[in-house]
Amino acid sequence: MFATYIHSLHESTSRRVALVLLGIGVLVAIAFNAVVHVRASAGGAATIIVGTQSPAPPAFAVPAVLESELRATGALSLLLAIFAAAPLMTAALEKGWLELTFSKGTARWRIYCGRFLAGLTLYSVTFIVAALPLAGRLWWETGVATWQMGVAALIQTLSFAALLSVAALATLSQNGVALPIIASAGIWVLSPALARRQETFYQIFTSHLARALVDWAYRILPKCSELEGSCASLLHGNRITSWWPFWSTAVFTLSVFGLTLWRLSRKSF
Repeated sequence: MFATYIHSLHESTSRRVALVLLGIGVLVAIAFNAVVHVRASAGGAATIIVGTQSPAPPAFAVPAVLESELRATGALSLLLAIFAAAPLMTAALEKGWLELTFSKGTARWRIYCGRFLAGLTLYSVTFIVAALPLAGRLWWETGVATWQMGVAALIQTLSFAALLSVAALATLSQNGVALPIIASAGIWVLSPALARRQETFYQIFTSHLARALVDWAYRILPKCSELEGSCASLLHGNRITSWWPFWSTAVFTLSVFGLTLWRLSRKSF
């Protein structure tokens, strides 16, 4: 599995996919650092200036700035990583790769797990490169703790793992890379609508049966938007308000990826 993991990362680098992700992450980090300035006030205390906005004390400005960076970086990195990681999963089922690997003694699940972990690495590294430089700089210049961004990176990686598990399951159809990308991106788009289903789906469906189906869809599918909200709560209050999005998303990820590995082991090529 480790050999497949390393090979998948090398493959992404050879195709310049990983380099493009890292380059975008660096550009995002530079852009945020160029917009956010730390200045000393007349009394000598540090203040935060974002663009042309009025100066604000670090205790209030730092969490707000990091939340804005989290939401922008998380969404951008997630979509880009889906486009980068889905081909890693589909490539494992290409004819030449099948003849080279699946005919050997290595278990199929090890090959798929290695590629799955490589996809998670692409996302987490991109997010870290894009988000953590500003967090480290603000901590260094203001003294306000920004360790929460490190925890947010782990939470966002869990969210991406749920989407990548959907993409992995969709690759078993062997119909190219479009279906895995559409399936995972669709789940991501659907997540905030289900979280606010009283304002969205409930306005469309009035029957109890339809609303019950929507509620079950919310319970089953990953809670990407709520995980992002948990990151925001962590940045502002150093606490997690609810663990429901975490364990339900983790159960979904393990279940879907477990189903993928089971179907892979039984699939004939």
